[in-house]
Amino acid sequence: MAVGLGIALDVAIPHTSVTLHWVEGIAVAVPCTWLAVRFVRWRRSWLLVTSYRIIDQWGAARGNQIDIPLDSIERVVVDQGLIRRLFGTGAIDVVVWDEGVLHRIEDARKPAILARIITRRLVPPPSRGEYGRGAWG
Repeated sequence: MAVGLGIALDVAIPHTSVTLHWVEGIAVAVPCTWLAVRFVRWRRSWLLVTSYRIIDQWGAARGNQIDIPLDSIERVVVDQGLIRRLFGTGAIDVVVWDEGVLHRIEDARKPAILARIITRRLVPPPSRGEYGRGAWG
């Protein structure tokens, strides 16, 4: 859209100053750079769900990785707006027991299906005597 806007401005106003051309170039370059960075980050991230843990790795220049054991997960929440739903992507929030830690997995493909898979592999919640809690909260 930004490239189309830049071309439309260039065609509609053919004789402009050099300064205005620089402004047009920056207006087009910023969204294109943002898109390129998002694409590289998306291609350099992966998510693996095993029988015992979730491994989330991301990062283009420096690799970051987090391992979440399935027996420590309290609940999984899907966050998916209208635009993300149209593209089949979204975010998954993983809440860890007793730590209050929320890990957000961005740009997950088909997050509702992935959340169901993770939820099916979760172990039952700890009993009241073990952690002093009742049912899942």
